[in-house]
Amino acid sequence: MMEWMFWTRETTIVFGILGSALLILAILDYYRRSTPRKGFLPMRTTRGDRFFFGMIFIIVIGFLWLVFVPFSTKFCSIPALVVFFIIQIWG
Repeated sequence: MMEWMFWTRETTIVFGILGSALLILAILDYYRRSTPRKGFLPMRTTRGDRFFFGMIFIIVIGFLWLVFVPFSTKFCSIPALVVFFIIQIWG
């Protein structure tokens, strides 16, 4: 069924984590509604908004890492996840 795409272990893990995170967000929103709040981002955001912005920043940091940093892309996830969690907590 999935022969049309080459699924590596890393790809499967990333999509599994992303799907799990979206499921957790949906369950959290069902039981505890997210109210917009103002953090360091220039607008009032909900939990889902901060998750979306965090994912965008992970992608941007990954692209910038590919262009400007001569180290392996394995190390890219460390600063990207730090920025993601900063946005989730204080954003």
